[in-house]
Amino acid sequence: MTTTWLIVNEASGSYDADVIADLVNRFAQSDQPVDRIVRCPDEDLPTPAELDAAGVDTLTIYAGDGTTNSALKAAAGWGGDVLILPGGTMNLLARALHGEQSCNVIIAEAGRNRRTRQLNTVEIGDSIAYVGVIAGPTTSWAQVRENARHSELADLVFNAIPAAISDSLGGPEVGVEGSEDRFPAIFAAPRDNAMALCGFTASSIGEVMAHASAWLNGDFREGPRVDLGSAVTATLTSEADTIGLLIDGEPAECRPGDTLRLARAPHRFIETRPTKDSPPPAP
Repeated sequence: MTTTWLIVNEASGSYDADVIADLVNRFAQSDQPVDRIVRCPDEDLPTPAELDAAGVDTLTIYAGDGTTNSALKAAAGWGGDVLILPGGTMNLLARALHGEQSCNVIIAEAGRNRRTRQLNTVEIGDSIAYVGVIAGPTTSWAQVRENARHSELADLVFNAIPAAISDSLGGPEVGVEGSEDRFPAIFAAPRDNAMALCGFTASSIGEVMAHASAWLNGDFREGPRVDLGSAVTATLTSEADTIGLLIDGEPAECRPGDTLRLARAPHRFIETRPTKDSPPPAP
């Protein structure tokens, strides 16, 4: 039997106490009882020392990609297994590890057939991205998504969308060293041996609105883009003094000359994505 802690984000727009109670029950049914629920943001995210002192084997995170990133950063250096559940808007990391399976199926499969893997990441400065890094003016669409998430419709219509359109069409573009091409944003995602790079395009109102649709529908990667190949490192270029970043969807900043680099995640993740030899998942 494992010692399991569960992190939940009570400030999330999708938080539901009944859902959390059901998750806890599902863990108990699969012989993985939850020993503690960490309720952020009211409680601090657990550190390696706290996890080790409590003998935690499994740290489960039910949250969106941004909160998940913060929890993983706080626990860096701890040696247990991490189980990511889809508890946010995009859930891109959970989808990478589990496909489109429900929380109930993921919990059951993790209990009966635990498989773990290490993941590559994209780093820039002190930031680690498990899903990817977006750099450039189109990161202003993050505020559009945040306002839509909290139903701030007046600010969405009169402020956030016009500002995002203006930034996308007129803000200083970014590129990567060694290429003359410039884009409203560069996206870098971790893969097995390198980062996959693409440039988001926004040369017309139609492309800008396609970005808006991608943001609001929960997967920014679906916006109009140009494939830029792959690399282990990529140095950002721009005429701007600072470059806006989204690290797994959360805002940050860097400067021209800063470098995106492929790295190894400091955690071991539980994976339940079916393989060709996997038995059918429990309902």
